[in-house]
Amino acid sequence: MADIEHVIVLALENRSFDHMLGFLRHPDPEGFAGPALEEHANPGWNGAPPSVRATDAAKRVLPVDPDHSHSSVMEQLAVEQADGGPRPRNLGFVTSYERKARGLTLPKYGGLLGPIVNWFTGRHHPKPIENRGPLIMLCQPPDHVPVLSTLATEFAVCTRWFCSVPGETWPNRNYMHAATSDGETDIDTRVYDDPTIFELLEKHGRTWHIYHGGVPQAWAFPRLWDTPKRHARWFPFSEFARHVEEDRLPNYSFIEPDHNIPLDGVPKSDSNSQHPGNSKVGNDEYDDYPDDEVNDFVRGEALIARIYESLRGRPEVFERSVLLITYDEHGGFYDHVPPPVDAVPPGDRKSRLGALLHVFLRKRSRAFDFTMLGPRVPAVVVSPYVAKGKIDNERHDHASIPATLRQLFAPDAAPLTCRDRHAARFDTVLTLEKPRRDRELPDLSAHTAAAMGPAQAANVPAHAKEFTAQARLVRRRLRRVGEPEVRTAPDVSRAFAEAARRHREELPTER
Repeated sequence: MADIEHVIVLALENRSFDHMLGFLRHPDPEGFAGPALEEHANPGWNGAPPSVRATDAAKRVLPVDPDHSHSSVMEQLAVEQADGGPRPRNLGFVTSYERKARGLTLPKYGGLLGPIVNWFTGRHHPKPIENRGPLIMLCQPPDHVPVLSTLATEFAVCTRWFCSVPGETWPNRNYMHAATSDGETDIDTRVYDDPTIFELLEKHGRTWHIYHGGVPQAWAFPRLWDTPKRHARWFPFSEFARHVEEDRLPNYSFIEPDHNIPLDGVPKSDSNSQHPGNSKVGNDEYDDYPDDEVNDFVRGEALIARIYESLRGRPEVFERSVLLITYDEHGGFYDHVPPPVDAVPPGDRKSRLGALLHVFLRKRSRAFDFTMLGPRVPAVVVSPYVAKGKIDNERHDHASIPATLRQLFAPDAAPLTCRDRHAARFDTVLTLEKPRRDRELPDLSAHTAAAMGPAQAANVPAHAKEFTAQARLVRRRLRRVGEPEVRTAPDVSRAFAEAARRHREELPTER
């Protein structure tokens, strides 16, 4: 059986299970999907006929980034109140996307500053785009995702991995780190001080690294970089392959992709998060778009391939490792499986800072008790100890990440929250007595080199504003503690990396 020393987690952006893997030709089709996805449909715009069926005709680009705010996700899930409580039916995806395309979903804010923000956002209506709702039902054909599809058929695919919150990126990524979103269902760019799995591992003598490109969301937890020792554990992604080659991986490696945040004064051309906002084309261009250009989506596939090939190239490291590839949230894309409504709430309360900030500004949404998970997202578990074509039908959410790490590396530690106390582990699919080697493992080296695309300065994605705001918070904190590299706001991501490198040179070598 596997003796795991290294867990590697790659969290990409905003894609649902059906959108990425719904049409996967799995060797066990019944165990993988059950009824054919083509049998599932959504009503048209505002419930009008005809209904729109799911098909495998998606392009790698879209004319409009789908809405994935909490209120819109609840609309997509078409939650109705039944005698037994809420019942999601997953029938509102077409209407939600059409509403976003028509510019009818501008966020409405509450709090003392809400009226000012509502007035400001109301002045910037996008040009309405009509009759694009059916695009949200289109799923990627397997040849658009050759790397993810190959790993899903050659190793283990989790068919019931749900995002932790029916909402946006920040709360879902926070569950990966802290098994809670600190009471948030939407992005709230602020400091989070919830205890994380990184700190828990540290207390029990275990090691961790965060590898990232550009501005990472994990900056939202300042305690993870508030001392030279912790700051030194942050690396540019380019260091990951070298650490594998030199057998210097920590117990836990979290990999955050490049989100396309143009902070450093140069246009971005190398983002690879697969966020749909990074691969937009004009509405007039969409129908004739050839879909053969290298873009963020293609580079995301290359990122997965590079991680896998780095591990496959060092069997002695790979055989002591398990790699999880998943997505933080569904991003507004269709999925036909209703999320569970009996999840265990984290059991904590919103921090005082979060509650105070909500007095001034918050997105308006209904109260949420965190007993319902969000839509399904892809999740693939890779290890030489995983049998080919393995299917894991057990229920998971992002709290399964800290739950697995704690039970592997600190089994005597208390859970972070009630959510990860009850979350299922994902390493249970490592069931082989002996590891697969050489020709038993797929070769994905042909997919590792995705060329840089055109500079995207003219297509700064909407999600950049939250990351930019976070970068400003990081800059102020770094300046307060006297990091000499920080000079101006656009320098923050480069300065953070330079400071991490300096701390590593100053500190004793740590594995």
